[in-house]
Amino acid sequence: MIKSSVVVSLGATRFKGVAFQGRIEERFRFLSGLGFNGVELGIRNPREVDYSALIKLVERYKLEVPAIGTGQAFIEEGLCLTTKQARVREQARKRLLSHLELGSKLDAYVIIGLIRGIPEAERKEDAKKILVEELKFLCNRADEIGVRGLLLEPLNRYETSIINSLGEAMSIIEKVGAENLGILADSFHINLEERDIEGSIISAGKRVWHIHLSDSNRHYPGAGHFDFNSLFQALEKIGYEGYISGEFMPEPNEEEAVLGFADFLKKRGLLR
Repeated sequence: MIKSSVVVSLGATRFKGVAFQGRIEERFRFLSGLGFNGVELGIRNPREVDYSALIKLVERYKLEVPAIGTGQAFIEEGLCLTTKQARVREQARKRLLSHLELGSKLDAYVIIGLIRGIPEAERKEDAKKILVEELKFLCNRADEIGVRGLLLEPLNRYETSIINSLGEAMSIIEKVGAENLGILADSFHINLEERDIEGSIISAGKRVWHIHLSDSNRHYPGAGHFDFNSLFQALEKIGYEGYISGEFMPEPNEEEAVLGFADFLKKRGLLR
């Protein structure tokens, strides 16, 4: 059964594609009241999070945490897995280990998106090799401590120079060779990078473990022109039963954006 969630940042962030930032209990209460199954959490530094208090809030509002976003560590601090600077790579690795630790407590996937970095064009192949080795290490550690898995998220060419398409993500996954590494397919990036929405998802098949939804303008689904019918047809064909998580800008405002997403899901029978 497909479940629904919304991305919530635990604290303030410069990343604009998230409807809710901070005021966590208020957000959890609102989303639970609308019938969402879960909250996907954007977390810059898990070491600054009170694990016990967070888990209690999740349980109080009968929510799940399907995934933990890590990109704020790159956006706010410049931590990056593929940089030439070994010290920064080590810091990024340590930070992700703390994300994995929290993920093990919340039964959540851990996302590898922007934290992989934006390597220069001439370093793309070298950066991919570094990323493969870093992912091998992280996947092994995730397996050791009982994390559900890691999600590699293809991002559009305007945000990073490596892994822009679902096909490129599949290539990296094959090189890593870990069973606990899957794909996060994001409609915003798919719209910019994939020639065939349905075909690209079907090709990735059972490696698609998580979905981000926003429209072509990064507003809530239904506020732009993305072909959601093709996306949902593809998900049906691959037998997708994971989470669909709204990651969109707070436009026209936070509450209306989330209500718009809720209405979109209800029309498709995807909100309880």
